[in-house]
Amino acid sequence: MGKRMMAGVGVATLIVVGGWYWRSKMPVPAYEIVRVIDGDTFETKEKQRIRLANLDAPELDLCGGAEAKKELEKLVLGQPVYLKILYRDKYMRFLSLVYTPEGFVNEKMAGTGLSVYRLKFEKSSETEKIERAYKKAVKEKIGLYSAKCTQTVNSAKPKCNIKGNVREGNDAKTFIPPGCTSYSSTLVQLYLGDRWFCTEAEAVKAGFRKVKGCN
Repeated sequence: MGKRMMAGVGVATLIVVGGWYWRSKMPVPAYEIVRVIDGDTFETKEKQRIRLANLDAPELDLCGGAEAKKELEKLVLGQPVYLKILYRDKYMRFLSLVYTPEGFVNEKMAGTGLSVYRLKFEKSSETEKIERAYKKAVKEKIGLYSAKCTQTVNSAKPKCNIKGNVREGNDAKTFIPPGCTSYSSTLVQLYLGDRWFCTEAEAVKAGFRKVKGCN
């Protein structure tokens, strides 16, 4: 990953930073972060892009996206960052478990409720920490899971009550008007790109189609 700054710290310090360093007898490279791109990706001084493994933050224009970026900036800017690289993705980003002297960044981001937990690698003690922090945030309804970003009713515009969902697969964009069987249990998750519509014509114009089995 290019030139690296070698951290002049011993093994004892590294145990605090990240338990996976404990067998190392050599100083571990620390990286300087120069830019945070969004809530799950940042860039090192060597122009390498690092993505937090097992977490997805919203796009910057979606609910919670800007807040997630600010939170990650607080965690990684201005201090040494240590990486456990798991994989390099098709966008040439290093998917990593990230540590600073303050602790485990992936876990801390999950705990803010500003990212979604995705198990993309084999389970480990580290991924379990991320998952526990994520589940606690969901249970407490903070961040993305608060009424600001996860809604069942449109409090701002009650008459615009058609739910538009953006999901993967063949039914990527669907809308559900009141009266459909699944209406009451359907969430509008604004951080995923879900939307409220005032009319069915408005939903269709935006590229959404009515869910199957809803007459």
